[in-house]
Amino acid sequence: TAEKVSTALKENMGEEIAYLVTAIPNLANILGDDFDSNQGSKNDTAGDAQKRLRYLFCQFVDIISRYHEEPLIFFLDDCQWIDNASIALLNQILMMAGSAIKDHRLFFFVACRDDEMSESHPLNLMLTSVSSFGTRTTKLHLTPLSKGALNEMVSTELSLLPRITRPLANILHHKTKGSPLFVQQLMMELYKQRL
Repeated sequence: TAEKVSTALKENMGEEIAYLVTAIPNLANILGDDFDSNQGSKNDTAGDAQKRLRYLFCQFVDIISRYHEEPLIFFLDDCQWIDNASIALLNQILMMAGSAIKDHRLFFFVACRDDEMSESHPLNLMLTSVSSFGTRTTKLHLTPLSKGALNEMVSTELSLLPRITRPLANILHHKTKGSPLFVQQLMMELYKQRL
């Protein structure tokens, strides 16, 4: 499959793929040994370069979603801090990749902190905009773990009965307010310190 994608990228994008490799160096690994990363070197203005990169990235996503056998999944984290250039890129990808999304070959997941985003946040506005063009969006609001759920998780992780892990789970819940990320980090730290 990697060969099929590599061939499709080279055939469809030609020398333009070198600009994408500049932004995504690991892409050269997919393209193989016969890829020349020194191809193409236009002196674009910053605005033109940004438009070119957006266009090429959209082409890249389209080609991969068409030639890769499995669905293509993008995950963007901490999107409460997303900048306007990234919003523009995401918007363009979602608009251009409409058929791939409808055929369930392309999925975007974005994670953000609700408490740091208003309704007028650029990401919320962009999601509203793309859904008005028929792209389905779903918002999932994840709540902190309850004490019971956290205890179940700790019990499973430590292979101990829930009644034995309950005091530790209560302490973890108090310190982390039930945030799965903070629970994981605190448990890793406790493990490293052999506590």
